[in-house]
Amino acid sequence: MIRIGDLAKTANISKRTLYHYEHIGLLLPARVLENGYRYYDNQALIRLQKILLLKSIGYTLEQIKELLQNQNPAEESDNWIASLHEQIELIERKKEELSRKQYYLRSTLHTVRLKGTEHLQDLIQVLAAMNDRSLNDGIIPAEFTEEPALTAEEVEQLKLLPVLGSSGNNAEELVQLLEQAVSLMPSSPYSSEAQELAGRLYDKGLDLFAGDEKLLDKYWELIRPAEGAAPVVMGMDSAVMAFVDEMIGYYLQHREENRHE
Repeated sequence: MIRIGDLAKTANISKRTLYHYEHIGLLLPARVLENGYRYYDNQALIRLQKILLLKSIGYTLEQIKELLQNQNPAEESDNWIASLHEQIELIERKKEELSRKQYYLRSTLHTVRLKGTEHLQDLIQVLAAMNDRSLNDGIIPAEFTEEPALTAEEVEQLKLLPVLGSSGNNAEELVQLLEQAVSLMPSSPYSSEAQELAGRLYDKGLDLFAGDEKLLDKYWELIRPAEGAAPVVMGMDSAVMAFVDEMIGYYLQHREENRHE
Protein backbone atom coordinates (compact mmCIF):
# COMPACT_ATOMS: atom_id res chain seq x y z
CA MET A 1 0.00 0.00 0.00
CA ILE A 2 1.20 3.53 -0.74
CA ARG A 3 0.10 6.82 0.79
CA ILE A 4 -1.38 9.56 -1.36
CA GLY A 5 1.66 11.83 -1.01
CA ASP A 6 4.06 9.10 -2.09
CA LEU A 7 1.80 8.17 -5.00
CA ALA A 8 1.64 11.79 -6.15
CA LYS A 9 5.43 12.05 -5.98
CA THR A 10 5.92 8.77 -7.86
CA ALA A 11 3.51 9.79 -10.62
CA ASN A 12 4.80 13.39 -10.70
CA ILE A 13 1.33 14.83 -10.13
CA SER A 14 -0.19 16.81 -7.29
CA LYS A 15 -2.21 15.43 -4.38
CA ARG A 16 -4.95 17.82 -5.48
CA THR A 17 -5.14 15.93 -8.79
CA LEU A 18 -5.57 12.63 -6.93
CA TYR A 19 -8.26 14.15 -4.74
CA HIS A 20 -10.03 15.33 -7.88
CA TYR A 21 -9.80 11.86 -9.47
CA GLU A 22 -11.32 10.43 -6.30
CA HIS A 23 -14.07 13.06 -6.27
CA ILE A 24 -15.20 12.22 -9.81
CA GLY A 25 -14.92 8.47 -9.19
CA LEU A 26 -12.03 7.95 -11.58
CA LEU A 27 -9.43 6.65 -9.10
CA LEU A 28 -10.48 5.55 -5.62
CA PRO A 29 -8.07 4.78 -2.75
CA ALA A 30 -8.07 1.22 -1.44
CA ARG A 31 -8.37 2.49 2.15
CA VAL A 32 -9.28 5.75 3.85
CA LEU A 33 -8.44 5.91 7.56
CA GLU A 34 -10.40 7.84 10.16
CA ASN A 35 -7.75 10.54 10.15
CA GLY A 36 -8.28 11.00 6.40
CA TYR A 37 -5.09 9.31 5.27
CA ARG A 38 -5.54 7.63 1.92
CA TYR A 39 -3.76 4.49 0.76
CA TYR A 40 -3.60 3.02 -2.73
CA ASP A 41 -2.90 -0.57 -3.76
CA ASN A 42 -1.15 -2.00 -6.83
CA GLN A 43 -4.38 -2.06 -8.83
CA ALA A 44 -4.76 1.66 -8.24
CA LEU A 45 -1.18 2.22 -9.37
CA ILE A 46 -1.85 0.38 -12.63
CA ARG A 47 -5.11 2.28 -13.12
CA LEU A 48 -3.34 5.61 -12.54
CA GLN A 49 -0.74 4.71 -15.17
CA LYS A 50 -3.56 4.07 -17.64
CA ILE A 51 -5.24 7.34 -16.71
CA LEU A 52 -2.04 9.35 -17.19
CA LEU A 53 -1.28 7.65 -20.50
CA LEU A 54 -4.76 8.25 -21.89
CA LYS A 55 -4.72 11.86 -20.67
CA SER A 56 -1.33 12.45 -22.34
CA ILE A 57 -2.69 11.30 -25.75
CA GLY A 58 -5.72 13.55 -25.70
CA TYR A 59 -8.47 11.73 -23.83
CA THR A 60 -10.74 13.76 -21.58
CA LEU A 61 -11.28 12.57 -18.01
CA GLU A 62 -14.87 11.71 -18.93
CA GLN A 63 -13.68 9.54 -21.84
CA ILE A 64 -11.09 7.87 -19.61
CA LYS A 65 -13.68 7.09 -16.96
CA GLU A 66 -16.00 5.59 -19.57
CA LEU A 67 -13.22 3.43 -21.02
CA LEU A 68 -12.00 2.14 -17.65
CA GLN A 69 -15.38 1.70 -16.03
CA ASN A 70 -16.39 -1.88 -15.20
CA GLN A 71 -13.96 -3.38 -17.68
CA ASN A 72 -13.75 -7.12 -18.08
CA PRO A 73 -10.00 -7.95 -18.06
CA ALA A 74 -10.54 -10.45 -20.87
CA GLU A 75 -12.00 -7.73 -23.11
CA GLU A 76 -9.76 -4.85 -22.02
CA SER A 77 -7.40 -4.97 -25.01
CA ASP A 78 -10.30 -5.06 -27.47
CA ASN A 79 -11.96 -2.13 -25.71
CA TRP A 80 -8.75 -0.12 -25.82
CA ILE A 81 -8.17 -0.89 -29.49
CA ALA A 82 -11.71 0.16 -30.40
CA SER A 83 -11.45 3.33 -28.32
CA LEU A 84 -8.05 4.26 -29.74
CA HIS A 85 -9.38 3.87 -33.27
CA GLU A 86 -12.25 6.19 -32.35
CA GLN A 87 -9.80 8.75 -30.98
CA ILE A 88 -7.70 8.61 -34.14
CA GLU A 89 -10.79 9.17 -36.30
CA LEU A 90 -11.89 12.04 -34.04
CA ILE A 91 -8.50 13.71 -34.33
CA GLU A 92 -8.54 13.28 -38.13
CA ARG A 93 -11.91 15.04 -38.26
CA LYS A 94 -10.60 17.82 -36.04
CA LYS A 95 -7.50 18.19 -38.23
CA GLU A 96 -9.77 18.54 -41.27
CA GLU A 97 -11.90 21.15 -39.49
CA LEU A 98 -8.88 23.13 -38.32
CA SER A 99 -7.20 22.96 -41.73
CA ARG A 100 -10.40 24.16 -43.40
CA LYS A 101 -10.75 27.02 -40.90
CA GLN A 102 -7.12 27.96 -41.48
CA TYR A 103 -7.73 28.07 -45.24
CA TYR A 104 -10.88 30.18 -44.74
CA LEU A 105 -8.95 32.56 -42.48
CA ARG A 106 -6.20 33.04 -45.07
CA SER A 107 -8.83 33.47 -47.79
CA THR A 108 -10.56 36.12 -45.72
CA LEU A 109 -7.22 37.82 -45.03
CA HIS A 110 -6.37 37.92 -48.74
CA THR A 111 -9.84 39.21 -49.62
CA VAL A 112 -9.79 41.95 -46.99
CA ARG A 113 -6.34 43.00 -48.22
CA LEU A 114 -7.74 43.30 -51.75
CA LYS A 115 -11.21 44.72 -51.13
CA GLY A 116 -11.44 45.78 -47.49
CA THR A 117 -14.45 44.83 -45.40
CA GLU A 118 -17.17 46.40 -47.52
CA HIS A 119 -17.81 43.33 -49.69
CA LEU A 120 -17.82 40.53 -47.14
CA GLN A 121 -21.20 39.28 -48.41
CA ASP A 122 -19.45 38.11 -51.57
CA LEU A 123 -16.92 36.26 -49.46
CA ILE A 124 -19.67 34.63 -47.37
CA GLN A 125 -21.28 33.31 -50.57
CA VAL A 126 -17.98 31.94 -51.89
CA LEU A 127 -17.11 30.23 -48.59
CA ALA A 128 -20.60 28.76 -48.30
CA ALA A 129 -20.20 27.23 -51.76
CA MET A 130 -16.93 25.63 -50.60
CA ASN A 131 -18.32 23.86 -47.56
CA ASP A 132 -19.18 20.72 -49.53
CA ARG A 133 -15.88 20.62 -51.42
CA SER A 134 -12.89 18.57 -50.33
CA LEU A 135 -9.75 20.07 -48.88
CA ASN A 136 -6.54 19.11 -50.69
CA ASP A 137 -3.18 19.85 -49.03
CA GLY A 138 -4.76 22.60 -46.96
CA ILE A 139 -6.60 24.37 -49.80
CA ILE A 140 -9.73 23.96 -51.89
CA PRO A 141 -8.43 23.94 -55.46
CA ALA A 142 -10.33 25.56 -58.30
CA GLU A 143 -12.51 23.24 -60.38
CA PHE A 144 -12.14 23.27 -64.16
CA THR A 145 -12.72 19.64 -65.11
CA GLU A 146 -16.16 20.25 -66.63
CA GLU A 147 -15.18 23.38 -68.53
CA PRO A 148 -15.54 22.61 -72.26
CA ALA A 149 -13.21 25.44 -73.29
CA LEU A 150 -10.27 23.61 -71.73
CA THR A 151 -8.30 20.60 -72.85
CA ALA A 152 -7.23 17.91 -70.37
CA GLU A 153 -3.67 19.23 -70.51
CA GLU A 154 -4.84 22.77 -69.76
CA VAL A 155 -6.88 21.55 -66.79
CA GLU A 156 -3.78 19.90 -65.35
CA GLN A 157 -1.81 23.11 -65.85
CA LEU A 158 -4.49 25.15 -64.05
CA LYS A 159 -4.34 22.81 -61.08
CA LEU A 160 -0.80 24.07 -60.46
CA LEU A 161 -1.93 27.69 -60.03
CA PRO A 162 -1.70 29.28 -56.57
CA VAL A 163 -5.07 29.65 -54.87
CA LEU A 164 -6.01 32.72 -52.87
CA GLY A 165 -6.07 31.48 -49.31
CA SER A 166 -3.03 29.26 -49.77
CA SER A 167 0.20 29.92 -47.90
CA GLY A 168 2.75 29.61 -50.72
CA ASN A 169 5.08 32.34 -51.93
CA ASN A 170 3.36 32.53 -55.32
CA ALA A 171 0.00 33.23 -53.70
CA GLU A 172 1.49 35.92 -51.47
CA GLU A 173 3.31 37.59 -54.37
CA LEU A 174 0.13 37.56 -56.46
CA VAL A 175 -1.91 39.07 -53.63
CA GLN A 176 0.67 41.81 -53.20
CA LEU A 177 0.52 42.68 -56.90
CA LEU A 178 -3.27 42.70 -56.96
CA GLU A 179 -3.32 44.70 -53.73
CA GLN A 180 -1.23 47.37 -55.45
CA ALA A 181 -3.59 47.31 -58.44
CA VAL A 182 -6.59 47.89 -56.17
CA SER A 183 -4.80 50.79 -54.46
CA LEU A 184 -4.26 52.41 -57.91
CA MET A 185 -7.90 52.10 -59.00
CA PRO A 186 -8.83 55.69 -58.06
CA SER A 187 -6.12 56.91 -60.45
CA SER A 188 -5.41 56.29 -64.13
CA PRO A 189 -4.54 52.80 -65.41
CA TYR A 190 -2.21 54.56 -67.88
CA SER A 191 0.00 56.25 -65.29
CA SER A 192 3.67 55.30 -65.14
CA GLU A 193 3.12 53.58 -61.77
CA ALA A 194 0.18 51.59 -63.11
CA GLN A 195 2.09 50.61 -66.22
CA GLU A 196 5.11 49.46 -64.22
CA LEU A 197 2.75 47.32 -62.14
CA ALA A 198 1.01 46.04 -65.30
CA GLY A 199 4.34 44.74 -66.58
CA ARG A 200 5.04 42.91 -63.34
CA LEU A 201 1.53 41.46 -63.22
CA TYR A 202 1.70 40.26 -66.80
CA ASP A 203 5.15 38.72 -66.32
CA LYS A 204 3.94 36.99 -63.16
CA GLY A 205 0.93 35.68 -65.04
CA LEU A 206 3.08 34.26 -67.83
CA ASP A 207 5.36 32.68 -65.23
CA LEU A 208 2.43 30.98 -63.51
CA PHE A 209 1.12 29.70 -66.84
CA ALA A 210 4.53 28.48 -68.01
CA GLY A 211 4.56 31.07 -70.80
CA ASP A 212 1.21 29.94 -72.25
CA GLU A 213 -0.37 33.28 -73.12
CA LYS A 214 -3.49 31.69 -74.64
CA LEU A 215 -4.19 29.68 -71.51
CA LEU A 216 -3.66 32.80 -69.40
CA ASP A 217 -6.31 34.59 -71.49
CA LYS A 218 -8.68 31.61 -71.19
CA TYR A 219 -8.29 31.52 -67.43
CA TRP A 220 -8.87 35.25 -67.13
CA GLU A 221 -12.18 34.90 -68.95
CA LEU A 222 -13.17 31.85 -66.90
CA ILE A 223 -12.83 33.74 -63.63
CA ARG A 224 -14.62 36.83 -64.88
CA PRO A 225 -17.88 37.05 -62.86
CA ALA A 226 -21.19 37.39 -64.66
CA GLU A 227 -23.00 40.70 -64.34
CA GLY A 228 -24.20 41.09 -60.76
CA ALA A 229 -22.76 37.73 -59.68
CA ALA A 230 -20.35 37.08 -56.82
CA PRO A 231 -16.66 36.88 -57.77
CA VAL A 232 -15.43 33.52 -59.00
CA VAL A 233 -12.10 34.23 -57.30
CA MET A 234 -12.34 35.97 -53.94
CA GLY A 235 -11.43 39.65 -54.21
CA MET A 236 -11.55 39.64 -58.02
CA ASP A 237 -14.84 41.37 -58.74
CA SER A 238 -15.82 43.04 -62.01
CA ALA A 239 -14.37 46.42 -61.04
CA VAL A 240 -10.95 45.02 -60.16
CA MET A 241 -10.80 42.90 -63.30
CA ALA A 242 -11.87 45.81 -65.51
CA PHE A 243 -9.10 47.99 -64.09
CA VAL A 244 -6.49 45.25 -64.55
CA ASP A 245 -7.81 44.68 -68.11
CA GLU A 246 -7.39 48.36 -68.94
CA MET A 247 -3.98 48.57 -67.30
CA ILE A 248 -2.50 45.47 -68.95
CA GLY A 249 -4.23 46.09 -72.28
CA TYR A 250 -2.55 49.48 -72.54
CA TYR A 251 0.77 47.97 -71.40
CA LEU A 252 0.67 45.30 -74.14
CA GLN A 253 -0.38 47.78 -76.81
CA HIS A 254 2.43 50.15 -75.84
CA ARG A 255 4.94 47.29 -75.75
CA GLU A 256 3.90 46.18 -79.24
CA GLU A 257 4.23 49.71 -80.61
CA ASN A 258 7.72 49.98 -79.16
CA ARG A 259 8.72 46.75 -80.90
CA HIS A 260 7.83 48.22 -84.30
CA GLU A 261 9.68 51.46 -83.80
